[in-house]
Amino acid sequence: MAARPRRAQVDRTAETRAVLIGATVELLHTVGFAGTTTALIAKRAGVTTGALHHHFPTKDDLLFGALDHTAEHLRDALEMERPFDTNGVLNIPALIRHLWQVFYGNPEYWANWEVIIGTRADAALHPRVVAHRARTIRTILHVWLERHIPPGDARSKVFDLFEFMLIAIRGLSLERFLDKDEAYFDRNLSILADLVGHRLEALMQRQVVRKGRQ
Repeated sequence: MAARPRRAQVDRTAETRAVLIGATVELLHTVGFAGTTTALIAKRAGVTTGALHHHFPTKDDLLFGALDHTAEHLRDALEMERPFDTNGVLNIPALIRHLWQVFYGNPEYWANWEVIIGTRADAALHPRVVAHRARTIRTILHVWLERHIPPGDARSKVFDLFEFMLIAIRGLSLERFLDKDEAYFDRNLSILADLVGHRLEALMQRQVVRKGRQ
């Protein structure tokens, strides 16, 4: 019975941190990096600045909390219910559409770029942001690929192909700021799916042929 108050306190702490990170992400993509102050974050989250600094001593801590939040969102986005087609090959068109709908096409995704661009002149902070991004690719995308791509000579090239795919999707997400219509995004996502799908198929076929010769 004595553990209940402590459990409730842990829950409240986690909830407050989540609300503060949510407010940070929202402000980053609505008012931008420069406008996202700790005072405004506290106001949006409905807490005092003292409470904010209790959970996140500095604004940098909040920014990395926002980056962690979007990284987890990417991890969740990759977990499709049916990632393979009927032939047991990754369904690239479905994967690209899914990632666009639930992650890269979401306005909240821009919070990442607000942090990356906003910290570019900070010689101490920006390298940490870049390192965080590289770590996200290694621990989320590469781990996901290791589960879905069998070992073989083509594996490293498949990893490169998927990084290229995400680079292209990220670049396309910036086109939202140019007021493009949905048909524009549909058309370019289809082109990307064709390019990546054909390249992936060729890589996997080559890997099968090499295995057969061994």
